[in-house]
Amino acid sequence: MKKTLIATAVGMTLCVPALAATEFTGDKIDGVPVISKLDVSDLAAGKTHRFFFKGSENGIGETFYVPVVVAKGAKDGKKLVLNSGNHGDEVNGVRVVQKVMAGIDPQKLTGTVIGVTGSNPNAINRITREWEGYNDGGFSQNFNRLFPGKADGTAQEQHAYRMWNNLWKGNADVLIDMHTQSTGTTFPLFIYADYRNPVVVRMAELFPADQIKKDPGEKGSTETEFVSAGLPAMTVELGNPRAFDPDMVSRGVEGTRNVMIDFGMISGKIGRTTKTQKTYFGNDMANVRTTQGGYAEVLVKLGDDVKKGQKVAVQLNRFGDVVKEYTAPVDGKVLSTGSDAVREARGLLVRILTRNPDPKCDKGC
Repeated sequence: MKKTLIATAVGMTLCVPALAATEFTGDKIDGVPVISKLDVSDLAAGKTHRFFFKGSENGIGETFYVPVVVAKGAKDGKKLVLNSGNHGDEVNGVRVVQKVMAGIDPQKLTGTVIGVTGSNPNAINRITREWEGYNDGGFSQNFNRLFPGKADGTAQEQHAYRMWNNLWKGNADVLIDMHTQSTGTTFPLFIYADYRNPVVVRMAELFPADQIKKDPGEKGSTETEFVSAGLPAMTVELGNPRAFDPDMVSRGVEGTRNVMIDFGMISGKIGRTTKTQKTYFGNDMANVRTTQGGYAEVLVKLGDDVKKGQKVAVQLNRFGDVVKEYTAPVDGKVLSTGSDAVREARGLLVRILTRNPDPKCDKGC
């Protein structure tokens, strides 16, 4: 992740108090006020506030509204953003944010927590990973590669721009961005963490994660753009897509509360962490993908240790004959598997988290 002076200067304004107050449009949805800009400094302390944030518009001019909950503590402190729903089929994070926000007593809170329970309404409504656009017969974009957005871009880019500049700017010190794997694939509780940032390291290891990748980030992702702006952030992958998983939700809540306790935002005792979970740490990944079409039978499961050359999957024709065998390209631990049996060429079969000995990969490749 390269940091330019311009990018850093622009990004750092995320933690600088905004000049404008919270802007109310005058509209309400189900009794909840609509805002086009948030400034947590002018909200009443010791209270929880609910808003719908006004995003971009669809092809017939209807607005995409983002649900936002702000718990403003009775005392000043860290400003923590909990984001979920950048991808519409990744719902465990939504439930984690809902539960964390519901469990906060703002009278006992030090600092402010902003909970975004569904940042990408377009994709959530379709239960799809991508934001589906309407122009020219339709097209899709990965919303989590568009930050900080463009004021004059596509609807997706404008939505990212408005969230960055009108929801987070001036209101954020730190971010936890919550995801899951995408439809057709699986994950354990897994974290992408930039190990060049000591605060991120601390945050990541306060979660009871199964696996953590030391990771330099992806340009345009919420996490990476926050880190580039000098603000600690990490991406938490909470298992599988499309359905609430009680274990993943519970551990996501526990990890988030651990971070809040560590930051001095709430009182309490640190719960399960990487130490109790015996987390596997890696710095690189290797994918095993199909080279042709056919039914796929994966021979390993999440968390399995694998050796280079070990058979991890086979592909079958329509009569059940094995037409292709696939082996692990590296030693490591199974991080993800393809859960859909029907696979075209380039479909994911197995992803392996590994420990690359190359010194340049020490903090992640």
